[in-house]
Amino acid sequence: MTIRVAAAAPQDLAAAAAVIHRAFSTLVGRIDPPSAALTETPDSLAARFGRGGAVFVARLDGNIVGAVCADPRPDGSIYLDRLAVDPAMAGHGIARALVAAVEDFARREGHDRVTLGVRLLLTDNIAMFRHLGYLETGRKAHPGYTEPTSMNLAKALRQAAS
Repeated sequence: MTIRVAAAAPQDLAAAAAVIHRAFSTLVGRIDPPSAALTETPDSLAARFGRGGAVFVARLDGNIVGAVCADPRPDGSIYLDRLAVDPAMAGHGIARALVAAVEDFARREGHDRVTLGVRLLLTDNIAMFRHLGYLETGRKAHPGYTEPTSMNLAKALRQAAS
């Protein structure tokens, strides 16, 4: 099984939104508040291009089985968002390949750090990011919640040799 990760083309965005929905729908009833990822559309994904961001897709046999978004932030970092793997494809390294694509994008665009947020209840996700070198930078509570609901993580990137 060979997974190929590449920048999404406009014609990939409907399939990317669909895989995001499939992946995040598994969290319904597990996380509170519900994830805003379920509101993604091809148009909302396309809007990221206009802000200097990117969407990457993972393909297996031509089918999109994963997606992730990368958006530049005012602090100079790239924000990794909407990391999604088709639930039927979990455990094949797709998430790690997508994270690597975001890190490569950040380096190419001259950024020295990738940041992200993950729900505290998603301990497997937190463990994966820590394994990939991401460090906790803080916790936050979603609006209307008094206790933290998510963790912020960041990874400093080495710039590629010129």
